Amino acid sequence: MQRRQFCSQFSRLTLACLPPLWLAGPARAQSFPSRPITIVVAFAPGGPADTMARAVGQEMSALLGQPVLIDNRVGAGGKIAMQAVLRAPRDGHTVAYISPSILSIAPLLDKAIGYDPLKDIQPLTTGLRSSNVVAVHPSVPVRNLRELMAWGKANPGKLSYGSIGVGSWYHLAMEKLLTGMGIEATHVPYKGEAPALIDLASGQIQLMIVSAAGRAFVDDGRVVAIASTGAKPAVFSPRSQPARDSGIDALKDYDETPWVGFGVAAGVPVAVAQRLHEALVKSLQSSEVRARLSSFGDTQVCSPAELQEIVRRELSTNRDLIDSGRVKLN
Repeated sequence: MQRRQFCSQFSRLTLACLPPLWLAGPARAQSFPSRPITIVVAFAPGGPADTMARAVGQEMSALLGQPVLIDNRVGAGGKIAMQAVLRAPRDGHTVAYISPSILSIAPLLDKAIGYDPLKDIQPLTTGLRSSNVVAVHPSVPVRNLRELMAWGKANPGKLSYGSIGVGSWYHLAMEKLLTGMGIEATHVPYKGEAPALIDLASGQIQLMIVSAAGRAFVDDGRVVAIASTGAKPAVFSPRSQPARDSGIDALKDYDETPWVGFGVAAGVPVAVAQRLHEALVKSLQSSEVRARLSSFGDTQVCSPAELQEIVRRELSTNRDLIDSGRVKLN
């Protein structure tokens, strides 16, 4: 009896010393971060991904009062970087640079990738999101997608298009477009957009999706923009009609807008993830960061739920395309 009374009294005292459960989340967020934050980037130093992470990290450091370090984990289509994020303690001090290639393409191509993009990764926000353009060599007598569809059907075997590699976002986005138009084109993979643009401008290939990096080629007429890939015209080619507005019924839902952003491993406390989201949004919307990233695209932020839905939709459309056998991955 005395032992039961002692245990009961001990339990009451213990509970009295603990904070209410509804305070646990805010208290944890207030103590976060307690050490430097690391942003794991799946690409080499000096490139657009690294530049964005460093610009955002510098601003975040001032907001959160801790250093923000960049850890470049290159290779295996982002698998090495993401597995490093998933091995780290799930306390919010490790943030992942994420993109369609990492979350909505690589998991479909590599069965041993080691993570489920919807279950294991908690998106925080996009950072950049911009429409690209569909461009042709000036010798191709088309100036919109309906004309390209008609020309492609009348001239089978005469179209080839470039991308930055087999299984890349550019590869899948173009195949979705061609599927919607009901035409074929030979895929020519390159090791980057620059060499592909040079071949497009010289007529070695006739078609490709061009990012803001190719603006000079569009502006001087070496290539001709005939459509935008997103729901809105590309900023660097505002007269390019969105593919979904082309009047081609199969493209009415087409929206291929490349994005890059940030996430954490699933299991990070909600309050901590929210604080990271807020810090990232403030950093991305600062004039200094916007100026540094202006050459890469439009700074656009979103809620974690919105980014999760983007990843879910992309996984669905990419899986359908791959399962159809339309995309040759080797």
